[in-house]
Amino acid sequence: MQSTILSVREVAAYLSIHTDMVYVLVKLNKLPHLLIHNSIIFTKESLDVWAENEI
Repeated sequence: MQSTILSVREVAAYLSIHTDMVYVLVKLNKLPHLLIHNSIIFTKESLDVWAENEI
C-alpha cells in the first residue's frame, strides 16, 4: 500500500488550520510527522488516524 505524502502547506489546508499551527503542533510532537533532511513530511493515513483519535 502506498502512502500519500503531504507537505506542511498541504496539511494546513487538509486540516483547515494555519501553517504556523502545523509547526506548533509538530514542535509539541502532537501531530504525526517525519523529519527527513530538515524537511517535515506527513502521511495522509497517519493524519486521518490522528484526527479520528483526537475527536
